Amino acid sequence: MESNGNSYLAPGMMAQPNGLSHENGNATTSGAASIGPAIREQAGKLAERSKTAGVEAADAVGKAVESAASALQESVPQLAGYVRNAASYTNKLADSLRDKKAEDLIATAVEFGRKQPLMVVAGAAVLGFALARIVKSGAIGAAVAAAPKSDESMT
Repeated sequence: MESNGNSYLAPGMMAQPNGLSHENGNATTSGAASIGPAIREQAGKLAERSKTAGVEAADAVGKAVESAASALQESVPQLAGYVRNAASYTNKLADSLRDKKAEDLIATAVEFGRKQPLMVVAGAAVLGFALARIVKSGAIGAAVAAAPKSDESMT
């Protein structure tokens, strides 16, 4: 039986992978340490893209709500005022998002989560319920559209 210095290793196996000795074993550690900044940079880019998408979505919602307020102005002026107010808040949100860095937004969200954990859980539950309803209605609508109609299948 071949001796490799470690009785618990299978024959032919080395204690150090790739022939690294204890002296240059730090190469693996420094390689792993250099991955951290690259991952952090990629996460920052992803967060910035997500923030930009959020700002664009908030802008689009604000414009849609303003349009709805204009349409309601003639028929229900009292409601149009509330809708216009909601549009104003949505536009302020978009401006606030645009002016902050993604890291600041994440830090604010984490801080809010620590101060108000129940609100975060409740918000997640409401969001999950809303998404489930959207997915369910989309899935049902797609299934109905894909199903052959009884009149068409007979002709």
